[in-house]
Amino acid sequence: MFVAGIALFFFAHVSYLWYGLSNGRLHRSFTLILLAGYLAFFFLKLYPSINEQLLMWAALIYLLISCFSLGAAAGIKANTVVKWAYILGISLILFSDTIIAFKEFAGWKTLNFLILPTYYLAQISITLSLMLKKNLNTV
Repeated sequence: MFVAGIALFFFAHVSYLWYGLSNGRLHRSFTLILLAGYLAFFFLKLYPSINEQLLMWAALIYLLISCFSLGAAAGIKANTVVKWAYILGISLILFSDTIIAFKEFAGWKTLNFLILPTYYLAQISITLSLMLKKNLNTV
């Protein structure tokens, strides 16, 4: 079921990536730095802890789409508030997912109390960005 959950959230990130790319472009240097950090995190911390091959591939692919989603958010061409609200939202999702990865794969539970608040704030921030963009386009 954990892999199914990852797959469903993967499709959400596909939408975030599509939105970012349709409103700008991938911020390449930011994305490369982010990927380098998260791939190091994956191979040093997560990979040794994951015993199932399907789960390992699901986590790696999800990590990649998450980094590309944030890279696309960083490349959005929009009003400053619209852009930064979207970047904040995607960043908070990535932060929340990172805490979940620490919890599930590394047994580190210190920041568990932040999982839901950061996820909810992420959704609020993304929604705010979309609403502001729509309002600015209709004025």
